[in-house]
Amino acid sequence: MIINVPITKILFLDIETVGIFPDYDSCVIDEPILAKQFINYFDWFKKRFPEDHMELSDDVSDSVEVLNTIFAKRSALVPEFAKIVCVTVAFVLESGEIKKQSFYDHNERKLLLEVRNVLDRCAKLDFHLCGHNLKNFDIPVLAKRMIINGISPSIMLPTYNTKPWEIKAIDTKEVWQYGAYSSIGSLDLLCSALRIQSPKDGEVVGSSVHNDYWFNNKLTEIVEYCEKDVIVLVEIIKYLKNLE
Repeated sequence: MIINVPITKILFLDIETVGIFPDYDSCVIDEPILAKQFINYFDWFKKRFPEDHMELSDDVSDSVEVLNTIFAKRSALVPEFAKIVCVTVAFVLESGEIKKQSFYDHNERKLLLEVRNVLDRCAKLDFHLCGHNLKNFDIPVLAKRMIINGISPSIMLPTYNTKPWEIKAIDTKEVWQYGAYSSIGSLDLLCSALRIQSPKDGEVVGSSVHNDYWFNNKLTEIVEYCEKDVIVLVEIIKYLKNLE
């Protein structure tokens, strides 16, 4: 059995993030110290995402425009430069019914306080978290954004001194990689391989969330996209638990 945690004791979770500001120019105006840090780490962004630099090299010569473009494309992936706009959680009842709840707000602190309350309650009920790339993205982003917002992270989130065997988290990317950490393992690819309908076929996709939030007023659609990801997580775990 690949997943030995009862499905009724799993809290499925996904988050959606955007850049903390619409663009670099806005960051300079509202948070100049943070903007300076973005410059300090700009080489890291270029090394981590070389395709961005290649795409821009032929079309963009103005350095400020380059900064604005990279900020819009990549700041959502780094907790220090990001903002959480939606968190969706779900669990499965004994009857098989899926119950889900989404927390979304332009006020990140308010959103995170509500999420922490749910996570703390589930921790006391001995739930495991489940998400795709959960350990490398959702958990650290949630914890860091809580701290940045002056909130003590939920007791459900592992910390630097949590022993590996104490971490109650099922990362479907980690499960699918089967120890081959260099292998590809996107949620879309996993769904395609298992013939589960991908959540990435709607109007909003991961690469568009930043612009859809800041410029297109599509928070409702972003929430729907987040909810699809969570439902797909449930389907993946069901599939893995039903293997012969």
